[in-house]
Amino acid sequence: MGGDAGRPLFDAQAILDWLVMTGRANRETLEPDLRQYALWHLGAGMKPGDLIAFATALVCLRGLDGDEPLQSGAGWAGDLDERASRVDPSDLLLLSEIRALPDDAGWLVHAIDELVEAAWGCRQAFERLLATRNRLNAPALYRDAISPDLAGLMAAISGASEQAAMHSTVTVMDPWAGTGDLLTAVVAAIGENGQPRISAVTGSEQMSRLLRRRLRVWELPMTDVDVRTRSRPPVTTAWRVLATALPYRPQENRSRESHLRFLARLATDLGPGQAAVVLGPADLLAEQTPPTQAGIRSEILRTDAVEAILMLPGGLMPFRPGYQTSLWVLRRDESGRGQGRVLHADVSDRPLTAHVVNDLVEDVTTWRREGYHPAAHRRALTTPVRVADLLSGHSSFTGPRRPELPEANTLRHSRVALLLDLQTRLAEHAQQPLPPPLTANMAAREDEARSMVTIGTLIKKEQVKRLKGARIAAEHLTGGGHHRVIGVPELTGQARPGHRKIDRMMLAERYPRARLTEPGDVIVAITADVMTFVDIDGFSIAEYPAAVLRLNHKGQTLTPRTLAALIASTPGGRAPGAVHSRRLDEIPVPVLEPDEAAALDELLIELDQRRRRAQEQIDTLDTLRRTTVTGIADGTLTITPNHL
Repeated sequence: MGGDAGRPLFDAQAILDWLVMTGRANRETLEPDLRQYALWHLGAGMKPGDLIAFATALVCLRGLDGDEPLQSGAGWAGDLDERASRVDPSDLLLLSEIRALPDDAGWLVHAIDELVEAAWGCRQAFERLLATRNRLNAPALYRDAISPDLAGLMAAISGASEQAAMHSTVTVMDPWAGTGDLLTAVVAAIGENGQPRISAVTGSEQMSRLLRRRLRVWELPMTDVDVRTRSRPPVTTAWRVLATALPYRPQENRSRESHLRFLARLATDLGPGQAAVVLGPADLLAEQTPPTQAGIRSEILRTDAVEAILMLPGGLMPFRPGYQTSLWVLRRDESGRGQGRVLHADVSDRPLTAHVVNDLVEDVTTWRREGYHPAAHRRALTTPVRVADLLSGHSSFTGPRRPELPEANTLRHSRVALLLDLQTRLAEHAQQPLPPPLTANMAAREDEARSMVTIGTLIKKEQVKRLKGARIAAEHLTGGGHHRVIGVPELTGQARPGHRKIDRMMLAERYPRARLTEPGDVIVAITADVMTFVDIDGFSIAEYPAAVLRLNHKGQTLTPRTLAALIASTPGGRAPGAVHSRRLDEIPVPVLEPDEAAALDELLIELDQRRRRAQEQIDTLDTLRRTTVTGIADGTLTITPNHL
């Protein structure tokens, strides 16, 4: 440890080794973070713009020169100059940056080598540098960045992947490219389907060089990369896909008319086979719009080139959390199926999660797919709206929409059938005989003092075995995996057991030390309260901070149910004013006589059965209420009074 009392410093590598050794972390996850943190910390004395330019140039140089280590021994500067001259003889992306490296930058060269090794590649290292660029005091690098989910949505609905698969190559344009977040998302979406060609414009020569470096580490040859600054002649218009975000302006300085005129020119000039995805401010769709702007918007709609308009939630530009955005998808429908209609969705009332992105992509790509028939498919989030209704004011650009007539008929009948089924279930519940009264023989106990034993003592006596919970990354959880993940959400009732799962292959590959539960294991978590769950079926994963208690039934009076109930009955896990929760091995449980433990277990089984029956009826009532209210609200159902 170093530093001082106010800011102690620890050996980061030693801490990482300890975390890995004790199973608290995965080295592949933390090692790149450690190298990147060291890079930013050591480079604190440099200007932020210089640090990101030098670091990305070094990563790009290594990637373009056969991924050979940069090295930092004697004569490193001359060696790097020679290598840079070989891979960038025209000085379009990195030669100037390498030659401008300070004489004492050997530490930076060494740090970049370590980062590339830890990140498993130059592209991954480059993307890590840009993903954390907000830590640098260089607003030009991050003020217009968009969230990865939004970039992925735009790339997926742009049709670039399909175009590349059809033509083997596709030209992608971004007239306001910035650092290239959208372009790299499109390149990633294309993948192995074809070869992308990039045509882009940035606001400065430094940004252009950074973008060229980024595209080169994505293995695009320079012959397929045309990046220019705004002061130079415009890029070619021979593109197939345009993906861009309109430049941000504060609301008081924002010219909605100029944004709308850009969209109007784009829609008018859109040729066969071209598609454009444009992110702009949501107020372009405002109901109260000056006549001139409303006229331009109507002109855009009349071109019949608007395929979809999506209202998005705020916060998708992290540096501008209050900026509300909308997405315009422009594409001419040569089949004529969607002529006169615009696909609309308003998801501004929910976060743009991966599930929402998938639904939007599925809706838009299915809508344009050959052979698609609107009445035969159910859309998750979008609704086709007649352009004539938008122009006449009978439909608005914002707010939820009722399903179209073909879908409404199907939905109407399915809801009526569901309501009839639910009422039948309730009638069956009412006809079931009442369960007999509880027969547990409970009485006052004369001796109030009862012998107690802690969980720690039971573990030492090998009556109970404790297993640690696993730390599972959120991105590895799905709804369709093989093993249930049981953690705090399940123990607190926020999620039902089985809602979160993990694939068995993912579990074996990423979490080889995780242990599956066995039938009858007790899962315990201590936060502000002590919570328990009896895993009747087993084959689940306990998620940290939850742990597993496994009973040794040999000579044991406790059962899983009694142990779980007695643990959960203890006072809260954290006393008022305390910093740490009570430890699991400190929790006391009473010592029960064998017949007493058996009687308690029998009562708990009976109570669980009755609770399940009651919960089934509650679930039916909740579904009946939700379906009825939703149907009344969206106009697919009506209700009349019951006449006696």
